[in-house]
Amino acid sequence: MSKITADVLLKEGLPKSIHLKDLKKLNLSKMHLEMKDIDPKLFSQMVNLDELDISHNTLSELPDNLGLHNLRILNFADNHVEDVTVLKQFPNLEEVIYEDNIYLTVSDNYKVFCLLPKLRRLNNKDITSLANHVRFVNHRELSNRVEAHWDSKFKDNLPDKPSSQKINAVAKDFIKSVVNNIKYGPSSLKEFVRWKVEIIARQLISSLSNNQKIDTHSLLQTTNEDTMSEQALGCSGKKRDSADDCTEGSPTKRTRIQHELQSIPLSPRKSNRLQNSPLSLTPIKRKQETSTQGTPSKSTETKSPKVALKSTPSKKQSNESSAKINGKQKLSLTPKIIQKALDNIEPLHFLQCHSKNNSCEDFKTQLWACAFEPILDSSSPKAVATCGGDSVCIIDCETGKVMKKYKVTGEEFFTLVWTTLTMIGKDEQKRKINVLAAGGKHGVVRIIHAKVSLCYGEIKAHKKAISIMCFSPKQDTFLFTGSYDKRIILWDIGVPDCDYNFRPSQLLTLDTTSVPLRMCLVPSCPDEFLVAACEDGCFAWDIRLDKKQGRRSYEVELNFPIYKEERKDNDFHVIDSLAFLNEDIIASKSVMQGSIYLWSWEKTLKTRKTKNVKKLDAVILAQMKWSSSETPYLVLSTSPERYCVFCGDEDGKIWIYDLDSCKADLQRGKLCSVVKEPTKILSWPILFSPKEKVEKTLINVVTVDPTMEYLVALTDINIVSIWKIK
Repeated sequence: MSKITADVLLKEGLPKSIHLKDLKKLNLSKMHLEMKDIDPKLFSQMVNLDELDISHNTLSELPDNLGLHNLRILNFADNHVEDVTVLKQFPNLEEVIYEDNIYLTVSDNYKVFCLLPKLRRLNNKDITSLANHVRFVNHRELSNRVEAHWDSKFKDNLPDKPSSQKINAVAKDFIKSVVNNIKYGPSSLKEFVRWKVEIIARQLISSLSNNQKIDTHSLLQTTNEDTMSEQALGCSGKKRDSADDCTEGSPTKRTRIQHELQSIPLSPRKSNRLQNSPLSLTPIKRKQETSTQGTPSKSTETKSPKVALKSTPSKKQSNESSAKINGKQKLSLTPKIIQKALDNIEPLHFLQCHSKNNSCEDFKTQLWACAFEPILDSSSPKAVATCGGDSVCIIDCETGKVMKKYKVTGEEFFTLVWTTLTMIGKDEQKRKINVLAAGGKHGVVRIIHAKVSLCYGEIKAHKKAISIMCFSPKQDTFLFTGSYDKRIILWDIGVPDCDYNFRPSQLLTLDTTSVPLRMCLVPSCPDEFLVAACEDGCFAWDIRLDKKQGRRSYEVELNFPIYKEERKDNDFHVIDSLAFLNEDIIASKSVMQGSIYLWSWEKTLKTRKTKNVKKLDAVILAQMKWSSSETPYLVLSTSPERYCVFCGDEDGKIWIYDLDSCKADLQRGKLCSVVKEPTKILSWPILFSPKEKVEKTLINVVTVDPTMEYLVALTDINIVSIWKIK
C-alpha cells in the first residue's frame, strides 16, 4: 500500500484545506518514499501546487505524468534519481534542488538548463546567465556544427525526391555519426553534447523530410545504447561545478569628444566603492513668474526667474530647505489633473555634482544621461542617477542631496540604466535590489549596487565607447549595449551571489550601419524587436534568441520625410532620439526637423508585404512643434503613465506636450493633420554663482519620474536641474 494518501497530502500541505486543489506548498521530505509511493492520479489533483519538497527519500526516478504544471520550486535532493529529462513536464519551474543524487553530473545540469526555460536557480545558486548562455549561445554553435556535418557528409546521399524509407536509412546513419563525431566543450560535458546534438539532428531531419514520415522510434534505438553507456561512465559521487565560456564583445568617440580612448583591463572583477560627495550648487531662492502665450493650443511659456545660487550651502540652509519641501502636500496625479499639475512646475535644485576636481567653477563638463531609481520601498526617497564627466551621481530629488557618487579617473560616462534583481542573501532569503549599469568612453559596463555603495563588477563590453544602454523589461538581467563600434550587443549580466560574484554572458550581436544613439525594446513584444535611432536613420532588429544567427544585421529601416534643410542627395537623416509613448506609438525626432513625430510601430510593420522588404515608411499619426535646432543629441523622453512627452532645446527651454486629450485618437490610429503646439514651455532661470551668471544653456536630456512629481534636466554646462511638479 502506498504511503501517500490524500489525507497525508492535506496534512503536510499548506495552506490547510480539505481540497487538494487548494494546496500551494507540500513537504514530503524524510518519509522514506520510493517510486511506488508517488501516485500520479493523486498528485495531479494539486493543480495549484507551487512548491514541492521530496528531498531525503529513496526515489530512483520521478514519475513523468504528475500534472503539476504550476510548480515553481522542486526539491528532490538526497535521492537516487538518475535521469533529469523527466523535469520537462514542469515548464514553470524557477528553482530546482537535486544535490546529493550521486548519479547526476554536470551534464545533467546543462540538460536542465535546456529543458526548463524559466529556471533561475539550481542547487541554491543563481544560474540565470549560465543557463541563457547554454540555451542560446551553445545551442547556436551546436546547431551550426550539426548542419555543417549534414552538408559535408550526408546531404548528397538523399535524392531530389527521397522515399520515407530512404530518409529513415540516411537519418539513422546521420544521427549516429553526429553523436559520435561532434565534440564541444570540456570532457565533463560529453554526455550533454551527445544528448543535445541528437535532439538537434532529429529536428534537422524532420525539417528536411518534406513532411514524409520518419520512423523516430527506430531512430531512437540507434543511439540509446551509447547514451546509456555514457551515463554509466559519467556518474560520480562528487559535486562538480559547471563551466562556461564568458564571451566578450569587440566593440569611439562621441562626436563631441576629441580625445582618444584608453584600453583598460578585461573583467568582470570587483571594483571601486562609491563615495559620498558634498552638494556643490543649490538654489537659495525659488521664484517663478509665468505668462500665457497666445498660441492656438493655449500653450504657456515661463519667463526666466532669477535664482541665486551658492556653491556649498550651509547645513542650516539645507535643513531648512528640506523641512519646507517635506512639509508640502504631495499630489497623486491622474489624467484629469495633469494639465493643472503642468501649470505648477517650479525649479527646486540646481547642482554641480559632476565638477572636475569638485570645482564650483566647472561649467564645461557635459552631462549625458539620467534615470530614476525604481521604487522598492515606499519609505525610500525619490532618487535619480545622473552621469557626465568621470562620475555617476545618485541624488535625492526632494532634498537635492547627492547620496552617492561613483568616480572613475579618465572615464567619461555617456549612459546609465537601472534594473531590479532578485538576490539571495547569506541567510538564504530572497530580496530585491536595484542595480545601476553605467558605461562610457572606455567601452566598459560598470555594475553598481548603490545601496551598499559597491561597484561589484565590470564587463569589457566594447572596444570603443558605449553610446547607449537599455535593460529588457521582461528579462531583468538582459542588457543591450550600443557602441561607436557600430554594434549593439545583448548581455546577460546574471544575478550576483551573496559575495557579489557574478557571471556575465554575451548572447547576441546586432550590426548597425552607424552609431546607435537611442534604443528601445518594443513594449508589446520585448523579446522580439529592438528599435534604435542611429546617426544615419532609424532601424529595427529581430532579437529572438531562438533564431540560429548569433550575429545579425537590421531587419527593416524606417524612413521619414526628408526636410528641405537637408541635401537632396542624402536619402537619410540623423534620428537622434526616440521613446515609446505606449505599447505601439513612438515619439522620435531628427536633427533640423523642427518637430517631433508620433508614429505607429504596429501600423508601420503591417505595411511590410514580404520579408525581403527592408525599407518601410513610418506611419505618422501626429506631428508636434519643436525647436528647429541644428544641435544633435537632444534627447526626448516620454511618460507612458501620463501620456506626456518632454524635450529640451539649445536655449535651455523644456518643451512639454500633454497628449491625454488626444489619447483615444492616437490609440485608434487616427491621423492628425494639424501640427500640435506644446502644452507648456519652461524657460531656463537666470542662475548666479560666485563668479559667473548663467542665463542660457543647452538641455541634453529631460526625464520625469513615473508619478510625475519631479522633472530632471541635464545640461551641457555641468548643471543638474530638478523641478517640482506640484
